[in-house]
Amino acid sequence: MNINTFDDDLLGLEEFAKKLENFISIEKFFVSESLVIGLDARFGSGKSTFLKMWRNRLATTEVNEKKQLVISVNAWDDDYCGDPLVSLISALIDAFGEDSQDAKPLKDAAKDVGWFLAGLGNQVVSKFTGIDVVAAGDLAEKKKVENQEVPGSFFDLYSSKRKALHALKNAIRAAVEKESGILIMVDELDRCRPDYAISYLETIKHVFDVRGMTFVLAVDRRQLECSAKAAFGADLDFPEYFRKFVQREVPLPLPKEENFSRMASEYVGYYLERENQRGCMMKLDHSLTEKVVELVTTMKMTPRQIQEMFRVLGHVLQRRGEDKQSYLYWCLGIGTLLMSALRLGRPKIYTLLGNQELEVNAAASFFKEIGVDDPRWWFTLCYTGGGINVGEKQPMDVLRESGFLTETEETQGAPDISGWSSGWGHSQKGRFKQIFHKIEDLSSWS
Repeated sequence: MNINTFDDDLLGLEEFAKKLENFISIEKFFVSESLVIGLDARFGSGKSTFLKMWRNRLATTEVNEKKQLVISVNAWDDDYCGDPLVSLISALIDAFGEDSQDAKPLKDAAKDVGWFLAGLGNQVVSKFTGIDVVAAGDLAEKKKVENQEVPGSFFDLYSSKRKALHALKNAIRAAVEKESGILIMVDELDRCRPDYAISYLETIKHVFDVRGMTFVLAVDRRQLECSAKAAFGADLDFPEYFRKFVQREVPLPLPKEENFSRMASEYVGYYLERENQRGCMMKLDHSLTEKVVELVTTMKMTPRQIQEMFRVLGHVLQRRGEDKQSYLYWCLGIGTLLMSALRLGRPKIYTLLGNQELEVNAAASFFKEIGVDDPRWWFTLCYTGGGINVGEKQPMDVLRESGFLTETEETQGAPDISGWSSGWGHSQKGRFKQIFHKIEDLSSWS
C-alpha cells in the first residue's frame, strides 16, 4: 500500500509528529550548534513511512508557516559512494536548486574540499609509501598540480584540509542563515556498513554543527550499537558514545490496539479480497479481524511483518475456479492465519507446529506468555488440528499436562472437544502440517 500523508495513516502517528515539531521549535534555541534527534524503532516498524508522511505534512504552508527547508536523505542509498559529506552536501544543493545563487557558495566550497580529498589525499599516500593506490585520482592530481603547488609537509596538508573544511562550514552556516531553519531527515542509517554509519555521525558532528540545523536520525538503536561496536570494539559504552552526537532520543510510538484493528480491517480488503482481482476462500467477517488484531498485538508484530503476513494469506487463501459460494472450514482459516503470523513473528514455533513436533508444555507456555485472551482456545486449536506432539495421550492427559484442566473437569471428566471436528472438516489429523506445506510451497514457488 502506498501511504504518503497522515490522511492515509493506519498507525495514528500525526499527533506524535506535532509533538516533535513543537519540541524542535523550542529546543533548537537551547543548543549552541545543530540539534540532533534519534528516532528509534525496530526494523519494519514504519520509520520510513512516518518520515515520508511527516515531510509531506511540513510541505504545507499551514503547518510550516516560516517555510523551514525540509530535506530527506536515505543514508543507505549513498553507502556505496563512500563519503557521507558528499551525500549531505549534495542533498543541500539539490534542496536549494543546483543553479540557484544560494547554492553557488556551497558548490564552490564543496568542490574545493572534494578536490582536496581526491587529489592531495592520493599524493600523500604516494609520497609516503611510493604506491599510487588511487588510480582514479590521477585527474584530480593533474588539476591540483596545474593550479597549486603541493604542500611540502604533512602539516601543510593538514592545515590545507582544515582550511577547506572551515570554508565549507562557513558556506553551510551562511546557507542556514538565509532560511528559517533546515530540517534534515536521515533514514536507513542503521542499515549502512559500520564504518560508513560512524563516519556519517562524525560528519554531522564536525561539519554540520551549525545552529539552525536540525537532524532527525531514524535508526534501530540496537543495530546502530552493533555497528559502533564493530568499529570500536565490544567494550564500547554505546549510550555515552551516542550521546556525543544526539541531544535527544525518542522512540517511535507503538501502535495502539485500535490502530491495529484499523490496519487489519484495511488489509483484509486490500490483500485478501478485491473485486475482479482476488477472491478469498476464508469467510471475511468481524471475528476474523478480531483474531488478526489479537495475534499481531500480542506477538508485537511490526507493520512490515503484518503486511507480509497478509501477503502470505492472500496467496494461500486465494480462491481459484468459478466456485464463489463455498468457504474453508473455519478452523482451517484460523489455523492458516495463525501459521502465517508465526512464520514471521515466531519462526521456530511455526516450524515445530508444522511438523507436529511442538510439545504440550511448550505450546501451552507459548500462548500463555504472549498474552492472548484465551490461551486454552488457541492451544485447543493447535491440538485438534494435529500440530502438537501428543503421541497416544488421551485428551484428559493432554489438558492436564498443559495446565488448562480445571478442578471441575478433573473430577467430572474432560470437556467434549468433538465440536472442533466440524471446524476442521473430514479429518483433524495433520491439518497444521498441510497448512505448513501449503505456505512453504507457495513461498518457494513450487
